[in-house]
Amino acid sequence: MDARERILAAMAWEEPDHVPLTIYDWMIPRGTEERELRRLGLCIITRLPAHRLQHREVRFSSVEYWEGDKHMLRRTIHTPVGEVSQVARLDAAYGSTWIREHYIKAPEDYRVMEYVYRDAVYRDNYEAIRQAQEMLGGDGLVMVRVAKGPIQEILYQMTGMERFAIDLYERRELIDSLYETMLARYDELYDLAAGAPVEILQSADNITSDVVGEERFRRYCMPCYERHMARLAGTGKRLAVHMDGRLRSLREPIAEAAFDIVEALTPRPVGDVTVAEARAWWPRKALWLNFPSSLHIAPDQEIEAHTRQLIAEAGSKRGFAIGVTEDVPLQHVARSLGAIARAIHAAG
Repeated sequence: MDARERILAAMAWEEPDHVPLTIYDWMIPRGTEERELRRLGLCIITRLPAHRLQHREVRFSSVEYWEGDKHMLRRTIHTPVGEVSQVARLDAAYGSTWIREHYIKAPEDYRVMEYVYRDAVYRDNYEAIRQAQEMLGGDGLVMVRVAKGPIQEILYQMTGMERFAIDLYERRELIDSLYETMLARYDELYDLAAGAPVEILQSADNITSDVVGEERFRRYCMPCYERHMARLAGTGKRLAVHMDGRLRSLREPIAEAAFDIVEALTPRPVGDVTVAEARAWWPRKALWLNFPSSLHIAPDQEIEAHTRQLIAEAGSKRGFAIGVTEDVPLQHVARSLGAIARAIHAAG
């Protein structure tokens, strides 16, 4: 069984030869250590959108600059109804961007963002997906990364937590109007994702109960999953939702929600849910873990012991995988993955 077959079998509740071990492709440097880890069964996960985005009238510009030793990026969106801008710090280690100033700063900015989504044109990205699949072969899996659901995109990319909280309380109609505009356009994204030549789709929602809360999860997130799953009926495709935060207070709505895989589930000691609890609460959902980030710098024996514990709590290789979805210090990534892989093979 190759790495690709293994993760697909596990997520389809079939019996893999051993527990899959996966990592997002951008998180591990290519070379001798990476080749050895692939020999041990490490599955490389490449995430691509099912769509290409174009615009009719909206224009985008960006400027990079420095603030002391901080590499900064200002993005500006130009529309016929106004402009909005975002400022982010660029992370040299992983290429991440950390937003310091969000697009929406005032009530009138919501109208600009609505225009951006109405102006969008979506086309399929299937050829790029097929090319990536040919390059990976059995060493990895290409899955479609669907954009964050509208409410999560508004929170993470457009408003930030403080602005979101204020507007949700004082001007909820602005958030709801933007949400409905985005949701209408997202149906096209869900259609393109359903037609993509892949087996697994990822809704990149970054769910954590501390921020989302049960009321917002039920009102804004669950309807998106239902709309998405309706399009997957009969295709054999599975929907994974990226849930890498604290989930205990959302255990009931997660159980009710319409999706197949809790992806990036981060168990204790970083998250607030154990694998045993997740199995009990969500018996019909596969678990695709994020190995707790704090343990990657631990001694090998501790990493191996924790891996054995996770596998024991899962109780079965069906519907279970261990992944790495959060940044790992580069000096520890190969060593830590090697320890996890050894523990997986020892478990059989």
